[in-house]
Amino acid sequence: MPAGNADEVGSEETDETADETAEGTMEDDTETGTADQGTTTETETDTGDPETYCADDDMDGYGDPEDCEEVPAGEDPPAGSVPQSNGEDCDDDDANTFPGAAPNDDPEACMTDADGDDFGDEMPSNSNAVPGSDCNDTSANTFPGAAPNDDPDACMQDEDDDDYGDSAPVGTTIPGTDCNDADANVFNCTLWCEDADQDGAGGQNCVEVVPGEEPPEGYVEGDNDCLDDNPDVYPGAAEQEPELCTADIDDDGYGDMNAEMTYPGSQNGTDCDDSSATTFPGAAEIDDPNACMSDADDDGWGESNPGMGVAPGNDCDDGDAARVVCPDAVPGCVDTTVGGSADLMATAFGGDGNYTFAWTPADTLSDPNIPNPVAMPTDITTYTVTATDGLGNMGTDDLTVHLTDKSWILGGVPEAECEAVGFLGAPAAHSFSADGTTTCTTSNSDPTAYICPIVHESVRITGTMSVNTTSDDDWMGFVWGWQSEDQFYMLGWKQANQGCGNAGIVVKLVDRQDAYTGNDFACDADTPNVTVLMDQSETTTAGWIDNRVYDVEVLYDTTQTEITITDTSNSQVVANFTVVDDTYPSGQFGTYDYSQQAACNGPWQSSCL
Repeated sequence: MPAGNADEVGSEETDETADETAEGTMEDDTETGTADQGTTTETETDTGDPETYCADDDMDGYGDPEDCEEVPAGEDPPAGSVPQSNGEDCDDDDANTFPGAAPNDDPEACMTDADGDDFGDEMPSNSNAVPGSDCNDTSANTFPGAAPNDDPDACMQDEDDDDYGDSAPVGTTIPGTDCNDADANVFNCTLWCEDADQDGAGGQNCVEVVPGEEPPEGYVEGDNDCLDDNPDVYPGAAEQEPELCTADIDDDGYGDMNAEMTYPGSQNGTDCDDSSATTFPGAAEIDDPNACMSDADDDGWGESNPGMGVAPGNDCDDGDAARVVCPDAVPGCVDTTVGGSADLMATAFGGDGNYTFAWTPADTLSDPNIPNPVAMPTDITTYTVTATDGLGNMGTDDLTVHLTDKSWILGGVPEAECEAVGFLGAPAAHSFSADGTTTCTTSNSDPTAYICPIVHESVRITGTMSVNTTSDDDWMGFVWGWQSEDQFYMLGWKQANQGCGNAGIVVKLVDRQDAYTGNDFACDADTPNVTVLMDQSETTTAGWIDNRVYDVEVLYDTTQTEITITDTSNSQVVANFTVVDDTYPSGQFGTYDYSQQAACNGPWQSSCL
């Protein structure tokens, strides 16, 4: 059709349409019905872009990203759909699954929260859903932090909403401490268990007791006794290891290292010797505070030769707290002659091992401050060595140098150190001769010992005895192994029978327990203070003879003493016997007399066995 005709046809209607369009009436535009007019009208009224909407079948407010369509601008979206901006639903068949369903896990992640507790299902049914941290997604009262008074982070069940977790929750949920989860006002019940072995710890037969209620008789709080049929095994039996359910038989605070073997079901402790209360970890805190040692004398140093399984320490004498360092003077007995010399040697053990040495008396030594000085004594001399370690621990040992060609000085000269001891009263008085090497009693007196200071061990002692009068018939003899006036060996030789004492030789061990009586010295029988080691039937029944000199030889060893007495007038052996006893393995030597005037002895000499 020509352009002009087009302009002429419907010109009036076109003007009207234009007017209506200008007034914004879309309905009138449509009614015009002309193609040119419709096209012109639509182009002029389309002012927006189409929008995309996604189906929200589960009506959770989030659409299925796989089921979306564009909706022209101005048209209504399909029923049940949501804008594409909400089209992120990972499961549009489940109203409990959508982004932000579990805001306490992740406020944006697409999760499943079937129980509405704001925590996502750990194992959601749709694989597109992100797993959450809810340990039970069928219970709105079970989620992480449900029981903050038990554990603010743990996933627990709290049915009564009292902030304490159920003690017997459903499934694998962590148990809490609420003993009554049906009552929000009851949550701190106490577990009481039967104490069958009465050791203060409960076994496995238990009940929960509400505050204010009385527990059953014979029940105690808690169920931590691993062995409720043995009163020696319970938590805290070893107070230094209270976390262990064990035994501590020696009561040193540490559990038996082999407790489980001895008491099946118990726990092993760290005590290396559960038969000794002085053996346990740290017993020797100076020596080694971590090692399991034995320290019987409680000086902080471990025994050097302990039992099996116990660490050795550095205490040289675990029977004496004052002896941590022990020197050894070598040899213990030395022989020399007047004008001669003797080589001494000292070693030490115990303590920290850093030793210095000091010898006394120093005046007859080449150097008293070395471990191996040379001795040049003028008389029988006992030298003492003191060893000191770097921590100040000290110990001493002795050795005696004998002069085989010089007799002991008994008395009568200033340097003599022998002394008389009276047992029942004043001791006998003595006179001296031969430059103080011989002595005699000057009166008839109570029993008396005349003791010289040298301590003998493993030694040969020789000398003479006699009674230089025809008056009286009582005792002469000697003592050895002398510890004190309360402890020693004694040989008494009686001339004639008298009361409870018979002629001949009696050997006694003296260990005083009470005040001395005359029977201790006069009788040939045991008393509370005296034990007869050998009587006349084992020694000799012959009494001594007036004015007769007898040679005496005493071979004094640590476990026995052999004694030989010989009549010098005819060289006949009057007595020879061995006293087997180790009560006093070392000690001083002296003479003995009782009620006998002019009982004489000396000179005496000594040498090493």
